[in-house]
Amino acid sequence: MRWIGHAGLAGTRPGGAPSRTTLDGAVGLGLDLLEIDVCVTADGALALRHDDALPSGRPVSTVTLAELRAVDADLLTIDDAVEHLAGRLPLLLDLKGSAAVTVLAGWLAERSPGPGFAVCTDERAALQHFRERVPGVARWRTLPEVGEGRGSRRRRVVAGLLRRWLPARVRALAAEVGAVALSVDHWALSAQLCRAAHDADLSVAAWTVNRTEHARRAQRCGADLITSDRVAEMRAALAHLSG
Repeated sequence: MRWIGHAGLAGTRPGGAPSRTTLDGAVGLGLDLLEIDVCVTADGALALRHDDALPSGRPVSTVTLAELRAVDADLLTIDDAVEHLAGRLPLLLDLKGSAAVTVLAGWLAERSPGPGFAVCTDERAALQHFRERVPGVARWRTLPEVGEGRGSRRRRVVAGLLRRWLPARVRALAAEVGAVALSVDHWALSAQLCRAAHDADLSVAAWTVNRTEHARRAQRCGADLITSDRVAEMRAALAHLSG
């Protein structure tokens, strides 16, 4: 099993915004990838923050970087994180909001990044834009597609409803955007989906897995990667099971 750190391992920080400390912690875990969430601010900065709205409900896209840092002085931009990590971890860039698509694609195009970067989202049009603008960056399709304004409860319901439908659609959903991997809500995960993905030469990541029973189920289904806030605990649980 390979492991992805969820949201920069910043679940306890305001807005799920990673800091240099959480990034260093991720490096220390020996992760295979670190997922970081990318928002765009009103002044065009690519800020790293899981929540694309403030507690007041105001979208990050309407707030300047300076305003965000007035509340959280440790808030990082993508440039800050890349400089700090210095290539120590591959990054999976999760788009937060459609406003970030063109800005992030432009950022990637200017840097001609190598295999140390991949992008993921459930928005088909966004992934198609990345395919055209920065074809060298790997694309991961997030499933199921729920759209902006989604919440965990809504995702769980949709995932459960689509679990039987997704396996037959895996190949087509990946082909639409040229995806090399699927990032699947663990509530939608099934052995049938994993087999269909592997038949199409696609990797499957199960997210966000923070309970032992869910990690064990993801392993039984045949997932290749697990995305978690509690990587050390989930890894130990699977090691104990196999031992």
